Amino acid sequence: MATKAYKRKHAIGTTAIPFLITILISMIVLGAVGYYFYNKLTIKETELKPMQSATTSISDADINEILFVLEPTTENRQPAVMLMRFDPVRKNEYCLGIPLTMMVDHEGKDMTVRQCLSDHGYNALKNAVGKTLDQEINRYIRMDTEGFAKFISLIGNVNYVVPIRDDGIRPESTSQVLDAGQFETLLTSRKYSSEQERAAVIGLSVAALLNQCDGKRIATNLDSYFRAVINTVSTDVTTMDFSAHRHAISYIFEHADAPAKGISMIFEPKDENLVVTDSALQNLKVTFSQTATTK
Repeated sequence: MATKAYKRKHAIGTTAIPFLITILISMIVLGAVGYYFYNKLTIKETELKPMQSATTSISDADINEILFVLEPTTENRQPAVMLMRFDPVRKNEYCLGIPLTMMVDHEGKDMTVRQCLSDHGYNALKNAVGKTLDQEINRYIRMDTEGFAKFISLIGNVNYVVPIRDDGIRPESTSQVLDAGQFETLLTSRKYSSEQERAAVIGLSVAALLNQCDGKRIATNLDSYFRAVINTVSTDVTTMDFSAHRHAISYIFEHADAPAKGISMIFEPKDENLVVTDSALQNLKVTFSQTATTK
């Protein structure tokens, strides 16, 4: 009887020890696995945080100035030139129409914007206007009638009070919806009383266009819109430029409320042309450096 009891106890002990060892090993393995995944998740979280902030941050490096030139293929029209300052830091876009009769300095020679564009091209005009206005103009974009129509088809039509009578447009006391052809006529018409008046309309009407568009839709479709427009224009804007500032462009379209401001300058007449005065330059710098109220 004693021998049988001893054998039973020995069998129970022999079975219990491996069972306990198995449980212990399982706990160690499960603990190691849990620690591994916890450690990986913790590291991943700390890696993602700076990446997100770097992607969404807006800085002065995102402030850019672009010279736009619309050269219509329609007969009896003239180029429309505009400087846009894109400032996502202050949630502003400034649209400044440039008269063709404004005097600029191209490589030490005085000439009009019209002459500089005609004789020396877009890059030369970008540099000359930048030097004359004491601004760093980063890029240029040149559109013809086809490119402008494509741009309007993506942005949408504009409501604007037309001040002149020309093909397809006439003066009204209230704003009118202008399609791409009518808007191009407004910007490039020869019916204005002066180039200074036309320049003012260019800045104000393009600002109205940007403020009336569906910013959230543009921000959502920004990549496809960029590809569609970039293939219809002549420009020194690169895909790398777009990638570097895409977050800022999307931000201002999605979050800024009526960010575009049309501005004009007061020029001094000289021999049927226009000269930029020192006071006008100072006012321009003050306007560009203004900060918006944080909402």
